[in-house]
Amino acid sequence: MSKSIRIISPAGALDATFTEQAAARLRAEGFEVTIAPHALGRWGRFSATPEERTADAVAALTDPDVGLVLCTRGGYGLQQIIDRIESGVRAHGYNGAAVCGFSDVTELHQLIARLGGVSIHGVMCKPIATLSDNGEPWQALQRMLHEQPCDYTIEPSPLNRVGEVAGVLRGGNLAVLCGLSGTPYDIRRTIDADREQGRCSILFIEDVGEYHYKIDRMLHQLRLSGVLERISGLIVGQFADCDDDLEMGGTLPESIAAVVKEYDYPVLFGFPAGHVAHNMPLPLGVETELTVTKKAGRVTCAALPLGLEPRTP
Repeated sequence: MSKSIRIISPAGALDATFTEQAAARLRAEGFEVTIAPHALGRWGRFSATPEERTADAVAALTDPDVGLVLCTRGGYGLQQIIDRIESGVRAHGYNGAAVCGFSDVTELHQLIARLGGVSIHGVMCKPIATLSDNGEPWQALQRMLHEQPCDYTIEPSPLNRVGEVAGVLRGGNLAVLCGLSGTPYDIRRTIDADREQGRCSILFIEDVGEYHYKIDRMLHQLRLSGVLERISGLIVGQFADCDDDLEMGGTLPESIAAVVKEYDYPVLFGFPAGHVAHNMPLPLGVETELTVTKKAGRVTCAALPLGLEPRTP
């Protein structure tokens, strides 16, 4: 039985026009799409009250007909309700759906990991509504929704550390991940669960609008909490609007390289994902191969089992 896409707005509010246009574009590709009852609203800076946002998320993650939960946008708001969402999903039974989004949606990615599912760090409704047909992020997302594996090759960085590893891809927005430290959604708990299952973890990080020293602080938080020593590979995405502070001893990428210099796993800088227009989707929770050579970096991810089975438009 073919599954559908459910659009929810679990955090910040988005202009309803973009959400409706995104739904129309996905329907034109043959996907069945429904919009949650409170996804088009506005309640202060949020799309709806905490109770309404929770109800929409729980319904989407427990409806057996839903295979993908697409978030309208990030912003802020999930930390208010992530535990309530988990309680509701566990009470009614997780349907195995993947979640697509980034930024604050990193919290949902961590919940999905905790539930044993997979997700997509990728574009949300406004980009889906506005990206050109031949744009790489849109084409890559289409391939992912059609359950095709992804294979990215990017230009080398002098800060890369060569190596090859296979593991499970984890991560998302750095600030959100650090904000979850000490909670049930702590990235260390996710990585420890992978280790208990005999799997390696590859960490992906990105951020936006943070001071250089704050990023350095967050990276050292990951170091001091044992996260960086437990992973087997690191993919550094885009740090948009994060200016270099040369009083920190170098550029921001150089600071990141300095924090992980004591480890021997492969490190790939400059992956095109994050708060940028060219935001390539990454599947989280699936087997991934990271290969870094002096000539290029390559990220290969297994297909996502979404069960959408789109009709021919």
